[in-house]
Amino acid sequence: MAKNSDRGIINTIKLKSVIVLNGHKISKAIIELDHINFGLNLRTKKLNTTKRSNFSNSDIEKFIMLLAGEDLVPERYENTYSVFMHFIKCPVKGKFEGKEFVMIFKTDYHHGDEIHTVTLYPNW
Repeated sequence: MAKNSDRGIINTIKLKSVIVLNGHKISKAIIELDHINFGLNLRTKKLNTTKRSNFSNSDIEKFIMLLAGEDLVPERYENTYSVFMHFIKCPVKGKFEGKEFVMIFKTDYHHGDEIHTVTLYPNW
């Protein structure tokens, strides 16, 4: 677990099973859990003080598993990163189950076995 003062806690987890995304075998995920659950203030670029969700690393892994077999086109490129924006239905049991979220994530040309989940927010 690492701490980034503006984006909160960042965790690296090994996925329970390898997925193939855009032809790459993904076995690890870097999860910005505080960024996902709080969001960033557009003006200050710091975490909001009010939670918008209460997802765990395990919950985010369920979202990632839905990407298995996908062949997606990046929204943009940043250095060695491909940045994706994907609409995805919530697989987590509870009040958000089946609701659509926007998932923004990156893959890195130099670390083809990793997915970096930057944020996940409601699309309603």
